[in-house]
Amino acid sequence: MDEFEYRPDVAARSMRTGTTRAVGLVVSDFSNPLFSAIAKGADTVLNPEGYSLVLANSMSDHARESEAIAALKQRRVDGLIVAVADEGAPGLADRLGAFSASVLVDREVPGSTADAVCSEHASGMGQALAYLARLGHRRVALVAGSERQLGSRARIESYLAERPRLGLDEDERLLVTGELNPETGYSATVALLALEDPPTALVAGNNQLVVGVISALRDRGLRTPDDLSLVGCDDTDLTSLHDPPIDIVHRDLLELGQTAAELLLNRLLDPAAPTRRVTLPTTFTPRAGSAPLQRLEEVKGP
Repeated sequence: MDEFEYRPDVAARSMRTGTTRAVGLVVSDFSNPLFSAIAKGADTVLNPEGYSLVLANSMSDHARESEAIAALKQRRVDGLIVAVADEGAPGLADRLGAFSASVLVDREVPGSTADAVCSEHASGMGQALAYLARLGHRRVALVAGSERQLGSRARIESYLAERPRLGLDEDERLLVTGELNPETGYSATVALLALEDPPTALVAGNNQLVVGVISALRDRGLRTPDDLSLVGCDDTDLTSLHDPPIDIVHRDLLELGQTAAELLLNRLLDPAAPTRRVTLPTTFTPRAGSAPLQRLEEVKGP
């Protein structure tokens, strides 16, 4: 076999065994480091078991996502790992159910029996808001994604619940929602800074929103934490290498991908097992992205 460089015919083996040893992974944006980390985590589990990842990009479009899932089904992948763009997309539960094994990453789909690995967003968000409150901030804004996705929905719910408990300003204008992209982060920051009483601290609901927030601050000659205290969600090179490093609501993205892959392999071994949902923790890590409100007032002056 070595001498003649023989390699098994994958297509023929697939026809014989009824399996392809391939797993589909559908995400909303290949360029997002968050999904790169999740894919890496999944691959560390799947590759040693002889499975390859087949990646598909939905571009946060549920129609394109539907096409990608259909294409993966046509290719007869053995299972599907997916972070869906819109949990309420028509027919989504049926599309997931067409696979022998499917796993949702930080999503909830009504009517679906897919296994899921999710993050416990409320804990990290609560810790971040409590930290900002201890620093004296009362006007704390949240820029979040759409409530069509579990992560954004959980962060919004935690923010709204914690504001009265921590004595934070409950001005409805301090909550801005949109898409999980830099454009939303940028436009939301511009709008918040234009308020007659702008926030003194801001929480950005994912790593892409942080990009937009930082860009908006830079374009206006503002810095963190001198002009605005900033907390991001999901650690990336940008948040850790930014000067100064940004405070972060952290979750282990590699573990998220690894757990998704483990759930999928377990489902392939036991298709009749009850649906499983694994919840992983989030924590808050203060760095140098936030400062006491008194310091902010001293920097700005009278």
